[in-house]
Amino acid sequence: MAARQPRFNQHVLIDTTPLPDSIPKVKEIGASSAPLLSASFFIGARCKAFNDDYMVCKTQAKGTGEFDCMREGRKATRCAASV
Repeated sequence: MAARQPRFNQHVLIDTTPLPDSIPKVKEIGASSAPLLSASFFIGARCKAFNDDYMVCKTQAKGTGEFDCMREGRKATRCAASV
């Protein structure tokens, strides 16, 4: 067995810059991939319109969708959290 103690370097990075008021506030889901994968069928069925809006926005943004489509992404996240 190893005589050396394990070291973990995991820091939580938090951006304290507030988002603009035009982007709706939403709490993050906070689930790992396993529960999200098991619920993905239900999330996809219930939130199809929000997910489609987000994907159309990202396609039209041509590479800058992470910033331009934040509103649509938040709506999709809010819908997924409600499932």
